[in-house]
Amino acid sequence: MRDIRIGIIGCGQVSRVGHGPAIFSDDRARIAAVADPDEKNREHFIRKFRVPKDYADHRTMLEKEDLDAVVIATPPWLHPMQFKDCIDAGVNILCEKPLASKLADCMEMVELADVYNKIVQICHSKRFETGFEKLKRWLECGHLGQIYQTSVYWHYYMPDFSRGWLRRALDVLKLAGVDLEKKYGSWRYFDERAGGGDFFDHGPHYIDLFRFFFGEIESIYCTTRRFYESHKFEDLAVAVFSLQNGSIAVMEKSIMALGRPSGFEKGFVYGEHAKVEFEAFHEYQHKPMKLKVYKKINIFPDISTPIFLPKGIQHTLYFRQMKYFIDRLTGETTVIKDYEGQWSATVEDAMMAVAWTLAGYRSAEEGREIRKEELFAQVDKSS
Repeated sequence: MRDIRIGIIGCGQVSRVGHGPAIFSDDRARIAAVADPDEKNREHFIRKFRVPKDYADHRTMLEKEDLDAVVIATPPWLHPMQFKDCIDAGVNILCEKPLASKLADCMEMVELADVYNKIVQICHSKRFETGFEKLKRWLECGHLGQIYQTSVYWHYYMPDFSRGWLRRALDVLKLAGVDLEKKYGSWRYFDERAGGGDFFDHGPHYIDLFRFFFGEIESIYCTTRRFYESHKFEDLAVAVFSLQNGSIAVMEKSIMALGRPSGFEKGFVYGEHAKVEFEAFHEYQHKPMKLKVYKKINIFPDISTPIFLPKGIQHTLYFRQMKYFIDRLTGETTVIKDYEGQWSATVEDAMMAVAWTLAGYRSAEEGREIRKEELFAQVDKSS
């Protein structure tokens, strides 16, 4: 059996740091070709991962290359068109999140995937954190008892680099050939096509986890703030979710928390029998998350019990996600074992994550709770 031939659309940061190394480390697959309109992006990527073919246009790659699968790793407004092109080419698909910038596009992508007889997997990669796998299994076996609340605090510090000395410094670096804004995707803050701010870019991760862990979301109430005038969307969002299992989830997401640029990402799950504390790290650091449990026997010493999780880069989310995708292509089971059903997010899961994120914006704009029966009420599929 030949190696799985994978093509990548988009040679930006997420491919260079995430998908590229994950494919490169799996001896069952290889990167056969890449496509990106940016020549420097392509040159850097093919040199780093020894890719034999590169193209400026993804359609040319799909036409000329005999690929088994394609990773779509581009900004979300490009996903719908590239997703359809990959389906027309008959390849298996691993697509980055958010699924798309518009809910109407997400709905059309679900319709396309429903009648497609190939694998379509969406990169809600936090499902593949070893700590979240452990938490999911605890929840399913009732180890934590009734769940009362989940709280997530996910913050970065992002200074206003549109003016002042920082703007001048970035311009000098750009003249020297170092474009940090391009490298780290500043389109997220300045491009209206992005669909939203930091809440839209990262919020879907935990919205997906809430549904994966606890069942459907019943409603959302959200407040947002925009502090930097140069940004197109919010810099801070706080959302409260009512969940199907009767519990509440609270998520804070902002770029305004002074601290290390890689930020902090912590949370708690409060259950009848235990409190679970988790800390995840910036995904590009390839660092396994931390997990602690606090039960009634911990009250007297007032010390949480650390949970052992496997170490090493192979046990981090990008690598486990890619292994699971390749498992599905080969029919093997090397990552998620003894689990009935699909572990990874479906296209419908990804659509629901976008729908609830956009509902959060609507809640903030209208100053009221948005319920699940309202999610698709204002969708105009002609837009």
